[in-house]
Amino acid sequence: MVELIYPPDPQALLPPILACLPTAFAAVRPPPALLPLLTPILRQRLQLSLDPRGNWLTLLCWDPSLAETLKDHVENSVFDPHPVSGEIEIGDVRSMTYKRLDDETLKCQLSLEEWNFTPIFLWCSGGDEGHGWKLAEILPGPERDDSWAASIAKANESAKDRIVDEALQEADAAQSGRGESLSRAEDDYWAQYDQAPSETPTQQASAATGQQPASDADYYARYAKVQPALDNDDPDEEVAKTTESTLREHSSGQDQRGYQPSRDRVEETDGTVGADKTDTNVKVLQPVPDSPRSRESIDAIARLEDKAERYNASEMGIRQHISTSMKSMYRLAKSVGMERDEFERIVHRELETLSIFDRDD
Repeated sequence: MVELIYPPDPQALLPPILACLPTAFAAVRPPPALLPLLTPILRQRLQLSLDPRGNWLTLLCWDPSLAETLKDHVENSVFDPHPVSGEIEIGDVRSMTYKRLDDETLKCQLSLEEWNFTPIFLWCSGGDEGHGWKLAEILPGPERDDSWAASIAKANESAKDRIVDEALQEADAAQSGRGESLSRAEDDYWAQYDQAPSETPTQQASAATGQQPASDADYYARYAKVQPALDNDDPDEEVAKTTESTLREHSSGQDQRGYQPSRDRVEETDGTVGADKTDTNVKVLQPVPDSPRSRESIDAIARLEDKAERYNASEMGIRQHISTSMKSMYRLAKSVGMERDEFERIVHRELETLSIFDRDD
């Protein structure tokens, strides 16, 4: 249901308000007759934020920088009642402009010819007092920006255009903000390589390298005690092999029942054969360095984590983009007067058509 809003009547609204303003210089509190003429929020401000040492006229202006100027303008004004009616004459109204802030907020600005201040009224609907215009604030001068319109209809049209522009700007700002956040996250990822050490840490060759040698002779003498990693002639391994072979020969000697001279003759006449056989049975034990796979594992884990992080960031960005787009479309539809049910039917119809693309895929 569209609410009928009529223009304010200056001759009915302003005289009782003008009659209450001079009492601010004689009384600490505003007169009770002024409170019903104010908007609920301005009425609460006068009742709760009142300073006994100050002037309540400054509370009628929401801008603190203009409050003192308003008090000076009211103090320098002349409030003479009419000799016959006893009411204060408001004179001519220079202009009456309107501003629509949203669906529930409509303001009206009255520019007066004979007064140095400008009252601003707000359309209030509902409540115990019914519908009507209430005083929202008093300014020391009129606002001359382009947001004020000459009629209520033009104010409504200007508000619709402004709502659409704000919705589009909000969507663009949200999209650019997501792009900047993703770019910043990517920059942080590549910046980690600048913080990594340039050289691979190596293990110390000896546990005693941290100690300072007494002389050069002592320093080089330590190399005689170190077994090279690729040296096949290890004394410790030879002692172990000798002990093991002695035990095996002793056990095999007990099992032999007779002497085999033919075997000795073959070994004596053909020494090369025995040497080749001995060389064939020798097992060379060399340390085989392990392949450096730890670095590859770390790189693989890092790539997987980076891929998961990028997927989560992309999914979150897509969800936010869908949500913002739906809100923008709903505001756009609402600004042109489309009902919520009609908007939902359009959205459901478009979602049903997506099944065609699913079948094509």
